[in-house]
Amino acid sequence: MSSNEPILSGLRVLDLSHQYSGAMAAALLADLGADVIAVEHPKGSPIRTMLPKKDGESLWWKVVQRGKRSITLNLSDPRGRSMALELMKDCDIVIENFRPGTMEKWSLGPQDLEAAGLNLVFLRISGFGQTGPMRQRPGFGTVAEAMSGFAQLNGFPDGPPVFPSTTLADGVTAVFGAFGTLAAYVSQMRKDRPGIQVVDMALFEALFRLIPTQVAAFNQLGTIPKRPGNFLSSHGVLRNLYRTGDDRYLCISAVGAVAIRRVLVAAGLADLIAQVDSGVVASDARKFEDFLIETNRQLEAWMASLGYDEVSDKLQAADVVFNRIYDASDIVADEHYKEREDLISVSDTVLGPVLMQGIVPKFQGVHHEVRHAGQQLGADNRDVLGKRFNLTEDDLEAMKLSGVV
Repeated sequence: MSSNEPILSGLRVLDLSHQYSGAMAAALLADLGADVIAVEHPKGSPIRTMLPKKDGESLWWKVVQRGKRSITLNLSDPRGRSMALELMKDCDIVIENFRPGTMEKWSLGPQDLEAAGLNLVFLRISGFGQTGPMRQRPGFGTVAEAMSGFAQLNGFPDGPPVFPSTTLADGVTAVFGAFGTLAAYVSQMRKDRPGIQVVDMALFEALFRLIPTQVAAFNQLGTIPKRPGNFLSSHGVLRNLYRTGDDRYLCISAVGAVAIRRVLVAAGLADLIAQVDSGVVASDARKFEDFLIETNRQLEAWMASLGYDEVSDKLQAADVVFNRIYDASDIVADEHYKEREDLISVSDTVLGPVLMQGIVPKFQGVHHEVRHAGQQLGADNRDVLGKRFNLTEDDLEAMKLSGVV
């Protein structure tokens, strides 16, 4: 592979996902050059119903299905099932996110694929995983955010648990799923492991894995973390949201004595600087947390006395980790986003150019691009199914009328 080819050039993926998490995992692979064929039910994916829409087109669909070829197949129809199996024979990876047992019901489970002589990685995303007493329960990201402990930790001390305002559990699961899939693929390549390598992802587990100490603290200290809001003194860090005198918001994050001292230097809080220099950060937990609480109180007053630009200048001069709070309009106007190519314009046959997130991560000396936004229902049926199975236009139309495609 030449150095300028996409990282995953030549990797072939069949994406059977009908929900966001699986579709996003496949999209991450497509971003890096994998040839991804997305399979929809002939009646369309639930993702197409999600808002916001423009001209009847879901923007969720445009983003999460970008760069993929799009076909329709009814997997519950014997003909659709047979065609899916044949397509799998051409693939390195298959991704599905149905409820456990659904693929087996269609005779497309791991044992069926092994019996057919296939060698591939099989990513399975579900609410609760392929095993365990809850495996058969339906699950979406919100339930995962509840079960993982995330919602319980999110929000303010005097309020209820709070769910994220976007698809956090689905997105985190997609990243873990893509990582696990590529790890399994590397293992197959290195160790010559023929057959079906199953990667089992539960929505709740991915987000649970990202929360560092809730279980360890309960096990070792008998404590259950409470909702801290934006202020994380209980973590031993100086982090909070602050409002300046001209009603603009910014966040500060400081971990360790050096970083905390920089904040205090910017604010000119000499008494607190002296405490840092005398070792308060390394003192017992109660004394350190009391220090953070007092520091936060004085910072709130300092921020409120100044305009954002003056606060920003002082924080930058002291090399403090901070940033103002962005909304979408800030993001699209930001020069750093542009320089990093984190904003890209992607072509779409209905909406024209659509601005969306760029490709993450970046690879030095390798160019990746998104060929198009999520396509119309069955846009590539002729190119994929017609060529693979030698189907004429009349054949495809007959299969469409009978509900197979």
